[in-house]
This record gives sequence, structure tokens and C-alpha cells, in this order.
Amino acid sequence: MEVKKSLFLIIALTLTACVDNYTLMTSAEEMWSNGGTTLTRATGDCTVGNDNQKLLFTQTATGYTTVMTAFGQRYRPQNEVMVMLEVWNTDLTASKRYTAAYDSIDVSEDGSTLVAFATVRTENKSIFSVTDIYNTVPDYPSLRLKRTIVVKERGTGDRSFNSIILMGKAERQKYTANEYYMPALVFKDGSNMSESSIGSSWDDDWILAREERMGLPLAMMRDKTSRVALSICDYNLSPTTSNSDWGNTHLTALNFKYASLGYYLEGEAPALAFCYPGSEGERSYSDDGGHAERLWARRSTTMAKNVKQEYTLHLLATRNASFAEAQRDHWRAAFDLYSPKVLDVNPSTVVEASLEVLDHYWLKSGNAAGFPFSVFCNNGSVNETSFDMGFVGMQAACGYYLYRYGLDNGNETYRKKGEQVLDFWANNSANSVGMPRIWYDIDPWNTFRNYNDLRNMQGGLEAMIMAWSCAESAHPGSHANWLRYCKRAADWLLGCQNPDGSFPKAFDNNGSVVDTGSYLTSNVIRFLTAMYGVTARSDYRTAVVKAADWCLKNIHADYKYIGSVIDNPYVKDRESGQKMIEAMLAAYDLTADKRYLEAAGQAAYYTVSYMYAWNIPWESGTTLAMPWPKNKSTVGITIIATGHSGADCGFSYNSFEYLRLYELTGDHYFLSIARILEKNTKQTMNYDGSLRYPLRGLQREAIRCVTHRGDGVGLWLPWCTASALDPLFRMEDAYGKIGIDNILGPQEPATRTAANINSERYAHKLGMVRLPDGAVY
Repeated sequence: MEVKKSLFLIIALTLTACVDNYTLMTSAEEMWSNGGTTLTRATGDCTVGNDNQKLLFTQTATGYTTVMTAFGQRYRPQNEVMVMLEVWNTDLTASKRYTAAYDSIDVSEDGSTLVAFATVRTENKSIFSVTDIYNTVPDYPSLRLKRTIVVKERGTGDRSFNSIILMGKAERQKYTANEYYMPALVFKDGSNMSESSIGSSWDDDWILAREERMGLPLAMMRDKTSRVALSICDYNLSPTTSNSDWGNTHLTALNFKYASLGYYLEGEAPALAFCYPGSEGERSYSDDGGHAERLWARRSTTMAKNVKQEYTLHLLATRNASFAEAQRDHWRAAFDLYSPKVLDVNPSTVVEASLEVLDHYWLKSGNAAGFPFSVFCNNGSVNETSFDMGFVGMQAACGYYLYRYGLDNGNETYRKKGEQVLDFWANNSANSVGMPRIWYDIDPWNTFRNYNDLRNMQGGLEAMIMAWSCAESAHPGSHANWLRYCKRAADWLLGCQNPDGSFPKAFDNNGSVVDTGSYLTSNVIRFLTAMYGVTARSDYRTAVVKAADWCLKNIHADYKYIGSVIDNPYVKDRESGQKMIEAMLAAYDLTADKRYLEAAGQAAYYTVSYMYAWNIPWESGTTLAMPWPKNKSTVGITIIATGHSGADCGFSYNSFEYLRLYELTGDHYFLSIARILEKNTKQTMNYDGSLRYPLRGLQREAIRCVTHRGDGVGLWLPWCTASALDPLFRMEDAYGKIGIDNILGPQEPATRTAANINSERYAHKLGMVRLPDGAVY
């Protein structure tokens, strides 16, 4: 991995206490005899690392203290020692923290390996042995540390314990001197978060979150002055727990094998924090919800003789010009460490199963054709029926998929059903000024709800213009009503655009603005780009550029991806990143302005950090009615927004965009993500029958990957199918084939230029029909 102007320090800290026969001070020679490494006892100060970053061990009268240097900055653990334990009393009402310096250190002849020993004794006469093994990695500026802690004796009055590591700047500073990052939880600071969110209150002494709430178990802070960013990443390949791990009481167990990460902020000395097992506070979601008040969910390891803990940490130091660069580099380093596996899922099977669901649940009430709002996955029965144009309903889009597939493959049933869905929206949705009304309640109400947001409009309008292009290509003039509907909507949007290029968020049925928020501006850019591609009208092109420039200034530059999860408004969320990727790629295709491509790349790194890039195994003792099969992977499932840990398959939408980013930048990382999004996101779909739903294409809307793992929303909503089909059909338009493996073949294509991707047309729909100059529509 190439990282410009950054040098990584990776310190792997592994706690392995699987050694019942260790003596209290095990010799390094015994521990390393099988590995062939020869070590000798150090007689003074020693170091491990390189000139840019290193750990310094200083011998004192009471043992070895430790500090870290990185890019000229000094960091230190609590009391300048690496070992800290928090030990709880019998009734869990009080605890005491114990720190210990290393008693002795052994070093290899070439200085690449260092083994350090410590002993912790409590006032109740409990005894712990600690062994840390550091070693450098050839040809890479890294450090690895394996740590072993064993309870040698349990004293009366001590019940449980936690291991804690703190690492902060040596000098005092306010927390505002830094920027902060925990994937899916904290981005820069506590702004644009609900008051109950983990990371929303920086007046707390602790911000600790369970690692299963993160796309990767990582916490970073970047000093604004020195520009040095430091992170802790837990390398945990099996974050196991049990069904009893629930709620905000203090629980102790032997099988809590997961950590929490975050920050310690007390006393103007902000520090990265790691706690094992994973206590969460001073805000917690451990009872399934967030709380505005301070609330701990403490977890600790039950003490008994020879009890052990295991964990692996990585400390990573970089120097970055911006928070966005630091976020990118630290996420990517952790991603490379975990190297998530791409699953084998056949995209043709996904297409077939998804269309089967749409065909099965298609219904008609009066002149309104569509799909149920939700269906129970376990038995296939309909839960609720109403027609939502975009967002979670995706009525027009699902109609387009049926129509398109039926048209291309001679399936008249699919074609006619899809056509009727699209005709309903084209003929009934627009109000008198052309504004699309987005949500229709069928008989006996037969009315549109009186609230219309741009996110919903986007999902329907993009589908409608793509459907028209398919129809026009096969049968010119056959569906002019679809184009008229899109043209009226686009003209109405132009009239709504603010002088600064932004658009209001929502309108009532008369077209009056009911929410002036501007952060859904990104949502309409791809549709307006398509309208320019179809009509060549310069006013559409001008509107796209103005809107894209507003997004550059207010979303990209401010690192503020908010608003697109409309049922979770104005908080940092994944879907706002997705819409920014789509918008910036569309603007780049239109203009070849590299500012937009850069913005798409930044949004891509922001968004992917909501994705689980590590597998979280199934918990033991589950009693859930819809359990999550043990052979399923969580890789590719994504957390939806800050403020909770609900996750879904929604990142599936963007496998095509990440494939395009790979082509445009030559960065193979984007190709890796594209493959995961195409395949792994289908783990919540019954494509292989393993979920035992009545139909292969049924897919759960949301799932939990934290406590009560596998619980969530057991309903299919049409957007689930849209997220599976949309990128595959876009691939077919752009490349003539469905599925990345089919497109790339045995040789991966060379990077394309903007000109190769036809920048003056809608690149996401290569071959889209363009009207003749002067055409009336």
C-alpha cells in the first residue's frame, strides 16, 4: 500500500494467557526456544522501532517506564507504563486501577525482538503476570507486541478485572486540539449527532464503544497542529460473547472476548483508550437504544487462578495534511490487516431471485400497481401495503427492473407488470407544477401523503428516465409519458434551486417548501445529469454544476455527510456518503473536472468505514426466532447511521460506483470494495436457501451485529431488492455484462480516462438514448 507523506507505525499488542505452566517470571529463552530466537537480558535502556517512530524503555529504580515517539511527537501511556489493570471488588460497587512498570526486558541480538515482563499485585493480594513480546517486521516499519496476562493468585475481595491501555500526548492539551475517528461512530467531532449518540458529548471523561459497533475496531485521533494521527486497532479474529451479554448492568464472565475502544478525556490530557473486555460508556447502546444521560454498560473478566485474556492491538502513526487523509490511511491500514474475504455469490442467481420476488408480490389496486411496503421474511405474508416512490419503497425502481428485464428477455409478464407500475407514477404522481408526490396510500384512501422529500424523488426519477431510455431504444415513442413526467420534474427542480446551487429538502403537495435544509442537494445531481444526457439542454448542465459546487463547498470541504437517511435526519450517516459518491461521479462524467473525482474518492473512504470489514461470529445460547446462520459472514453488511448500531445490506447499491472509481483512479482498493459490495451484501438474502424464507429473493431490511446478534427487522422492503439489482443493471449498461468477474475476465482492464467513459453523456447509463436536437417532448 502506497501512502504519500505518511509513515506507519504498527504496534501489535497480543494478550495470550494460555500458559497455565508459566512461572511468575517466565524466561524469554523458554518462550522463544521453539522459534529459534536468541535473547539476552537487557542491562539498561532499550528501544524498538526506527528513527521516525519507536518505543523507548527507560530503566529506573522501580522498573522500566515506556514512552513512544512518532514524527517528533511524544506519547505516553498512563504513568508512562504499558501495564494497567482495573480490579473490581466482590459486589462490583468499586474498583481500583493498578499500573506496573516492566521488571525486566530481554532483547534479541539484532534488536528486532524485545520481551518484557511485569507483575501486578493488588491490595487484596491478587497476583497477575504479564509478558509482552515486541518484534519488528522485515521490510516494513512496524512493531508487533504479544502480551500474556495470567491470574496467578486471586485474593479475597477481588472479583473481576479489565485490562486498559491509554496512549496520549506527553504535553497537556484540550480535547479540541484533536480530531477524532471511530468507524461508523465518530467523524472529526461530536457535531451532527443525536444527543444520545456515543461520541456526541465531549464533556464526558470516557468515550468507549464496543468494537462490534464499528466497521473495523479502530479509534484514531489527529493533532491539528502537528498533523500527526495516532490510532489503536484491535486485531480480534473472534469477538465472541453469549446471549446473556445484554443491558446496562455490570456483567462478569469468562467468555467476553471483545474489546471497547475510544478516548479518555479527563484532565486536559486526551488519550486513545482500549478496554478489555469491552465496557461501554459514558454513553451506551447496550440495551438496544441510546441514552442522553450518562450510562455505563460495564463488562469484566471473572477472576480465578490461571484465568486468561487475549487481544491484539495495533498502534498506527501517520502525518496527514487533513482529517480526510488520516481517516483514509488509518481505515485502509486496518482493512489491509484484516484482509476481508470476498464470498462466492453468483450475480445471475441474485437477479433471478430478486425478480421472482417482485413478480410474486406485484399487486394492483384500482389504477395503482406496485409492491407491498413490507413482507414478513419468515413466512412470506404481507405486513403493510402502501406505495413509496423511492427511499425504502423504491416502487418506480422495482417497476423499472421488471420492465427492463422483461423487455430484454421476452418475458411479457415481467414487462407488462413493470410497465403498469411506471405508468401509475408517470400519470398520477406529478402535481400541477410538475413536482413528484412520493407516497401513495391505496384503496380505500387513494391519496398521496402530504410530504415530499428529494431523497424519495431521486429514487423514482432516476428509475423513470432509465426506463424511458430502455423503452425508447426498443420502441421509439412508446412511452413519451415517462419522459414528459421526468421533464416536468426536472424543470420544477430548476425553479426550486437556490442561488447558491442548493435545493430545499422537502415540500408539501402544493410544492411549498416545508424543510429548507440543503443537504439533500447531492441526491438530485445524478438525475439532472441524466436529463442533460437525454436532452442536451444547457440549463440542466448548469444546474448540475452549481449543485455540485455547492456540495464541494458544504459537504466535501466540511466533511459533513448528513441528511440522506431521512428517517434519521441531520445526523452523520452512511447513505449521505453514498449519495455524494453518486453525485460527484455524475458531475465528473459531465465536466471531467477532477475536483469532483477527488470528492467522490473522499466520500468513498468515508462511506466504506460504515461497512463491516471483519467477521463477527454468532453468539452462543441464542433464543432468537430468526437466528443468523453460523456460516454467514458479517463482512459487507453496513451500519446505517451514527446514533445506533442497526445494520443492513444497503451498501450493495454502490458496487458499480466503486468499480468506476477503480477504473478512474487505478486504485485496486476500490476494486476490492466493489467485489465485497456485489457479493457479500447478499448474506441477508435467501439466494441459496440457507435462511429458509419462502422465496429466494427475500432479504431482511436490518440486522444486529452486536449483542443479540442476528436480531433486527425481519421484514423485506422493496429497497432491499433495488439495492441488489440496480448496480448489476448499471454494469450491464456500461460494460455489456452483469457481475464484476464477468466484466473483468482473466485480465483486469486498464484505467479509463474521462473521454473513454463518454463524459458528455450519462456515464452510468452508457448508450442512453439522446433526443434529436429540437425534439418536442
